[in-house]
Amino acid sequence: MLRHPLASSPREVLTDSAFEPVLHDFDLPTGARRILLTSGKIRHELREERDRRKDHVTAIVSLEQLYPFPTAELEAELARHPEVTDVVWVQEEPGNMGALSYVMPRIEDVVRKKAALRSIKRSASASPATGSAKAHQLEQKSLLALAFTTRV
Repeated sequence: MLRHPLASSPREVLTDSAFEPVLHDFDLPTGARRILLTSGKIRHELREERDRRKDHVTAIVSLEQLYPFPTAELEAELARHPEVTDVVWVQEEPGNMGALSYVMPRIEDVVRKKAALRSIKRSASASPATGSAKAHQLEQKSLLALAFTTRV
């Protein structure tokens, strides 16, 4: 991801701004009906998938800081999308790993009664990886498809 175009920033961002615990969706600033919350490199893969699908109603918001949880910043981001009906936490890790168990109750406190909340993740596993490149690619493709197609 070091040289990936979606993961790069202009010089001004590095010199003239401060750390942001929640990165809003620069491509869809307001008016989303669905928000995909995530952290890490999956954000860039979700953006590519959204572009491929020509989806104009899904915002992709990245939690850059998990602890302390950025409650106020997430509330401000949700306020920018008053029509949102669906909030989804998306993670590449299996359901028994990653940030899922930590972030879901905190996201639920923020989203409460504003939108439906759910998660998209790999099935629980004893290992963080499948051990097979083909199986990983299939799981990743399914994960991205589920993020954009399933509804509450």
